[in-house]
Amino acid sequence: MNQKLLKKSFVFIFSLTSLIPLTGAAQAQETEQKEDDLFDELDAITTKENTDVIATFKSTRLLLGQSTERVRNEQLHFRISHVFSKIKGIDNFFGLDNLNNMHISFEYGLTDYIQLGLSRSNKPDKTYSTSAKLSLIRQKTKDGLPFSLSYFGNIDYKSRRYVPEERNNNFIGRIDYIHQVLISRKFNNKLSLQISPTYVHRNLTDTKDDPNNIYSLGIGGRYMVTRSTSLNLEYFYTIPTFDTHTINNDALTIGFDIETGGHVFQLYFTNAFALHPGKFALNQNGNFFDRDINFGFSILREFNL
Repeated sequence: MNQKLLKKSFVFIFSLTSLIPLTGAAQAQETEQKEDDLFDELDAITTKENTDVIATFKSTRLLLGQSTERVRNEQLHFRISHVFSKIKGIDNFFGLDNLNNMHISFEYGLTDYIQLGLSRSNKPDKTYSTSAKLSLIRQKTKDGLPFSLSYFGNIDYKSRRYVPEERNNNFIGRIDYIHQVLISRKFNNKLSLQISPTYVHRNLTDTKDDPNNIYSLGIGGRYMVTRSTSLNLEYFYTIPTFDTHTINNDALTIGFDIETGGHVFQLYFTNAFALHPGKFALNQNGNFFDRDINFGFSILREFNL
């Protein structure tokens, strides 16, 4: 009887000691799993922190020119822009009596990085435009390149009647091509800057002395005044290639962005009389410092499709 009891005790102790390594292994495996879960959470937090910098500018336009912002996937932006006549005095109600130019545009986000556009500007050439913007590089909050890079391409078709009459049958001659490289950086929550090298090719110019190829450099930025209001400035320096008989003044625009929910209002003063880059980048503007200034505004409405 004692031998049987001793044997059972031995078996019990042996079984208990054999379970100790298994329990330790299970605890070690559980600890290792917790560590893996912790590292996964840390990786997720790190990845989340290194996201695209958002709201470098309030909209896809800095003022007259394009910004590196693009329309997001399946969104539609509808914009109406107006420029009035020169601000001379009370006789023309500081320019508001006469509407100098109107520009209507639709911009659609094909993806988060591809934007397509269609627009029409009534002056000076009754121009129809198609455009595409590619968001190539996005500034990151942590790692990656410290700037955003976009390409903007635009084709203008001028539909106005020409003199001499034979030119009206020249479809190819009515087309202009615009290429822009947009480079911006958001330095902090208030300040963003951008440079915009621009190339314009005109198949047929107004006179024989006008060049077909125009090169200019856009420089601009915005400074946030409040959470919904910013002060914007934009200047296009055009390499002087025109003859002395052409007005030679770079386009300078100063204005405000006001964001109200799904709308962005832009109010600006500019010496440019045209609202599409195929014209205002041509160095054919008024003299900003000689009171050749026009008041203009644009209204942007965003739709989710």
